[in-house]
Amino acid sequence: MKRNWKIKSGVLTKIKNLYKKGGLNPRFYAYRYCFNSYPDNFKISKYPFDIIAEASNVCNLRCSMCFQVDDELPVRTTTKVPFMKMNLFKKITDECAKYKVPALKLSWRGEPMLNENFTEMIRYAKSKGILEVTSLTNATLMHENICREIVSAKMDQIVISIDGFTKETYEKIRIGADYDVVCNNIKNLLKIRGKSNKPFIRLQYTESDINKHETERFYHYWKDKVDEITVSYCQDFGSTEKIDPEDIPAHSFVCKQPFQRLVIMTDGTVCVCATDVMGEISIGNIQDSKLIDLWNCSKINELRQQHKAGKYQHNPMCRICVHNVFMANKNAGLSVK
Repeated sequence: MKRNWKIKSGVLTKIKNLYKKGGLNPRFYAYRYCFNSYPDNFKISKYPFDIIAEASNVCNLRCSMCFQVDDELPVRTTTKVPFMKMNLFKKITDECAKYKVPALKLSWRGEPMLNENFTEMIRYAKSKGILEVTSLTNATLMHENICREIVSAKMDQIVISIDGFTKETYEKIRIGADYDVVCNNIKNLLKIRGKSNKPFIRLQYTESDINKHETERFYHYWKDKVDEITVSYCQDFGSTEKIDPEDIPAHSFVCKQPFQRLVIMTDGTVCVCATDVMGEISIGNIQDSKLIDLWNCSKINELRQQHKAGKYQHNPMCRICVHNVFMANKNAGLSVK
């Protein structure tokens, strides 16, 4: 189990899970090594390791801890396009294939299965040779036919958010969801997948005061059914419209994301960070730029230099984000500086 961003599972479990994801493919292990090590050395690869292509920026739930219900973070106003069009997704995927980008994720701020092309996107990405195609979902729409398509498309990993062990607790947090339906959907996916390793199934449990009394029971019930469980604490999502950066302290921190990935909104707007839900650090649009040019543009290089020099706080959004991370760690009982 991973708890509060710290891995608590044994070495053998971690090796087993890594093998489930990568099998005997050396390219997978090289990619994961570089993904984790390059940021620590401020090394910039020729292309991003990971692209987030947002299939949907709207959600069918109103979860109590989510920015989707925060009136001060109106993510729907950042673009007039609720669902990414298939032609745009194909352009992104084709460029990922051209530059050998290893990973492509279909989810960011909304529920990706609301996009009618969700499973077609998976199939297209795998047909183009993308090494790791993943998505996060609340699993409310993951009915049997979707499960079958996910498995047949050979999706690499699916991360399912489920924040409770009882119907009462879960539905108090995941407003609009039915606990029994979600559990049944997960079990259907497990049954349809059978003995195959694809997709790798991870459950993501966001711990809060509402559900922390159920965390251990949740873990012990699911640990032998799915491949991995992650437990993390609630983290606030901010913006300069919501918080004044000058009102919060700076910390000792270097962000990995500018050295790892790019995030693409439903309309093609490209951002640097998955925590920047309002897209305040946008660097262009994939519809009129090349992926490789955006990855090497002056704006993202300036941000990288700020982090390398220990001056991330000069960027208002970074200062807010880092503070939120530290507060989440503090609330989770982890040491902070």
